[in-house]
Amino acid sequence: MAIAAIGLAEISDTSGEASAEVFSIANSAQNDDPIAREKEMLKRFFDHANLIRDARWVHWNMNNASYGFPAILARYRYLFGSDAPAVFSDDRLYDLDAMIEGRYGSDFARHPKMRSLFSLNGWYMPFFMSGKDEVNAFGDKNFKACENSTGEKASLLAVALAAFVRGDLLTANSVGRLTFADAQMDAVEVVQSLGDRMLLVERELAHRHDSRATIEVNDEYDSQDLFRSLLRIFFEDVRPEVVSPQYAGGSSRVDFLLPEFELAIELKFTRTSLPDRKLGEELIVDRDRYSALDGVRHLICLVFDHKGILRNPRGLERDLAREASLDDFAVTVRIFDR
Repeated sequence: MAIAAIGLAEISDTSGEASAEVFSIANSAQNDDPIAREKEMLKRFFDHANLIRDARWVHWNMNNASYGFPAILARYRYLFGSDAPAVFSDDRLYDLDAMIEGRYGSDFARHPKMRSLFSLNGWYMPFFMSGKDEVNAFGDKNFKACENSTGEKASLLAVALAAFVRGDLLTANSVGRLTFADAQMDAVEVVQSLGDRMLLVERELAHRHDSRATIEVNDEYDSQDLFRSLLRIFFEDVRPEVVSPQYAGGSSRVDFLLPEFELAIELKFTRTSLPDRKLGEELIVDRDRYSALDGVRHLICLVFDHKGILRNPRGLERDLAREASLDDFAVTVRIFDR
């Protein structure tokens, strides 16, 4: 399979700032022989790679024989009749896709994951093309479009790597890390853990020394007050009851907003009049409202089902999160049924 372009972005710190260099058919010497142009492109690439033999190569799923490093080596061997220079040693290859999955789980972004990850982080990508679109562009001899897409992907992968190293990469289940007691913790995990402890805290509040007065959790407003107090332990800026923009003829209030993490939190409490289907419908409405709110990229919906009304909470969690999430707006659903 012919290679249209190979993009590199060399970075040296955690800023992610790097300008991409693209070796492509489009910027090869102009002639009517595409094979000759491809050979020149590959020679220039390997000449450059030889100059940075000590570099570590961070890539996106380029272990595939069809389009990864094996494909580049195979294509060189086919065109030149000899092996390419040995510049890709296994101990210097790092798959960013696998690295992110190792930290955030296999569901860190919707498919196609690269584009969805870039969208979640709000990165501009006017030239990005899917693999299929790049194949079609190559077939149409639109080599410049392939070059632009490849260069943009290389630049954004550098930005993604830097964000991953800093700990502030946005994924479908993470909005960055906070510091507490000299430790780094994921903000989404902290919010979910607080929801998991809510019932225990409510029970402890009922036991005061000498039967002194205490807060009673009798309705949703009491629960919201309690949860806001728990959030204050970890987050300095907690904004309650933020009014969301007009949607479907009316406005709504976000229970809590954590602006530092562009994170909205919605608390829901099950009842017999809120079956699984209606809960899903409400969540879609919430998503559309909150995604229109400036400074919000992620919604956490905490559903409290301590009476066990929902029949399949674990399956419902996954289904609701998948159905409600968008490429550029993540939704996390957690149901507490015990």
